[in-house]
Amino acid sequence: MKKGLSTNAKVGVFVTIVLMILSWITLKISSGTIFGGTQGYTIKAYFTNAQGLNTKTGVYLAGIRIGNIDDIKLVNDKALIVMNIMSGVRIEENAKAVIRTKGLLGEDFIEIIPGAKPAGHIKPGEELRYAESPADMEELMNKLNSIATNINSVTQSLSDVFGGTQGTNNIKGLFNNLNETINHVDRLVTSTNSNLNRTFASVNEFAGALKEHGPDILANLARIAEELHQIIAENKQSVNKTMENINTASEKLDKTLANIEVITGDLKEGKGTIGKLLMDKKTEEQVSNALSGISSMAGGISKFRIAVNFNEEYQFQPQTLKSYLNLILQPKSDSYFLLGIVDDPSKYAEQSTNYTYTQVNNGPVQQTRTVTEKAGNQLKFNAEMAKKISYITFRGGIIESSGGVGIDVAAPYEPLWLSLDMYNFNAKPDPTLKVTLSTSVLRYFILSGGMENVLDRNVKTWFAGLGVGFDDEDIKNIFGLASSTTYVQTK
Repeated sequence: MKKGLSTNAKVGVFVTIVLMILSWITLKISSGTIFGGTQGYTIKAYFTNAQGLNTKTGVYLAGIRIGNIDDIKLVNDKALIVMNIMSGVRIEENAKAVIRTKGLLGEDFIEIIPGAKPAGHIKPGEELRYAESPADMEELMNKLNSIATNINSVTQSLSDVFGGTQGTNNIKGLFNNLNETINHVDRLVTSTNSNLNRTFASVNEFAGALKEHGPDILANLARIAEELHQIIAENKQSVNKTMENINTASEKLDKTLANIEVITGDLKEGKGTIGKLLMDKKTEEQVSNALSGISSMAGGISKFRIAVNFNEEYQFQPQTLKSYLNLILQPKSDSYFLLGIVDDPSKYAEQSTNYTYTQVNNGPVQQTRTVTEKAGNQLKFNAEMAKKISYITFRGGIIESSGGVGIDVAAPYEPLWLSLDMYNFNAKPDPTLKVTLSTSVLRYFILSGGMENVLDRNVKTWFAGLGVGFDDEDIKNIFGLASSTTYVQTK
């Protein structure tokens, strides 16, 4: 008969299982994951020094743990810290991430400090703009050692000055100088007392003179007052008339102010034509709409863009140059109008026929027919409208003096685009199809290449082109530079 596990063995197995469960829960809690993995979203921050951080380091806000570090990478000589934040916590865009230490020798953690002003919340995957790395302890110790060395030097200097026999002599000299200074101050006070005594003597002399000549001074003042009284009495009528004029002007001013108050009251109540204009809601709305329209029109004008480009294409098969000059008017960022002229090197013939009639010896009249042909370049024009949708621009209108359509496909991240133009639909046997691949170089120059007459098996024309383009901002800068140069030269 088999025996089961003893009681001690069962207790041991139970304790082992409990310890394993507690260890698993502790590891999950310390790593920020429990029951199904980490919940939340990630944000990033760059630090100049991430010493002491690891993937288990916690992230705290107001002293409460809100997440932990997911990953640490080195990007452009800086430490990229990827933090996992609990889904219920929102962090503002102007918040700052700071690396702190618990206690003097405790573990490091990241503290999120909210911004001083309210701001929007950072989105998952975005970067905190403000991050502060901890001070390097070794650097601090070096600075403290330097400060201690300086203090030691100062102490040594003081010891050299005041220590030993020389220091005693220096202190005695210091007290001797202090004693001499006190003696100088005493002499200065004594001299000041004598000056004060002389000043008081002068004041006493002035008081005696005032006592002696005071009656004469008072008599003169009385005589001056009597003369002023006589002058006022003689001109009393003129003074009264002046006062009456002032009173009349004051009354008129009061009436004027009263009239102004009545007028403003009527305007406020909407009386009269001007009052109705000022107080009428419809007038206010019309004026507001007019101002809004003017503002919208001004805004539209400020967004209007003009560009000019010139392009030369070298055609390899006929070994000729084809020239383009285009003017682009762009009222909106997603649409524009193109006006241009094309100097086409394809020869065209003009025939003229002349007839000459001659009669020889009264015989029959003979007719002579002369045909003259002239050949030269043909001047064509473009007038297109364009609409941009994402990376594709659709064009239509007149292309090289015939109806046509075009499409431009731009590369998402490079200054490169592919153009397809189809025009001259009445041509036999096929319309003209032109394929061009272009790229921008140094902003102002355009390199291009492609094929013209793609559908015509007999007349396929390969070409390469070079162009230059400017917009209104470039023209303003050029004229601004020219005017500033002229100003410097005239100075």
